[in-house]
Amino acid sequence: MNTRFDPQEAETRHPNPIGSPPVVETATEARQGSWGAPVLKVLIGGLILAMVAWAGAEWYGQSTAPPAEQTATPPTASPSTPPAAAPPATNSQSGN
Repeated sequence: MNTRFDPQEAETRHPNPIGSPPVVETATEARQGSWGAPVLKVLIGGLILAMVAWAGAEWYGQSTAPPAEQTATPPTASPSTPPAAAPPATNSQSGN
């Protein structure tokens, strides 16, 4: 990259060369862009594209999800039913 200053290129590099009258612009002319219909169209278009992408992601997620019967837990005994009583333990080490 050439960073050296070349005086012969000074006119092409500077928007207001030395010796020329200053550029006078109004506030509206000096702005880089203006508000209005083009900006509104871009914003609305962006929102529509975001909604389409979201809908596509939702559709894809639902199509790849496992069926509901595979994700359900199997039924268990109701908590109000007490567990069955265990038989009494016998001591097999006693010599009697």
